[in-house]
Amino acid sequence: LKVRVVRSSPPSSQFKATFQESYQVYKRYQMVIHKDPPDKPTINQVRLVPVSFEDPQFKSSFNQSATLFAKYQMAIHKDTPSECGENE
Repeated sequence: LKVRVVRSSPPSSQFKATFQESYQVYKRYQMVIHKDPPDKPTINQVRLVPVSFEDPQFKSSFNQSATLFAKYQMAIHKDTPSECGENE
């Protein structure tokens, strides 16, 4: 799993290039985890949350996500701590 922050408004070229794939991941998640029927997870349900990289809440949640990612990588994939930095 690779997580990237891309600009959605106005849509960046990365956003445009990856949106359909992101939607398919969301749709599959909804169907498998929440048992939604195939026609229920719609493109309109995908939530795009505007963030500012300077927002303290965003920074805090990003740091928590990076820590969780590192723990997962070390426990499941046996990565070393140096392989689990924010830039990995």
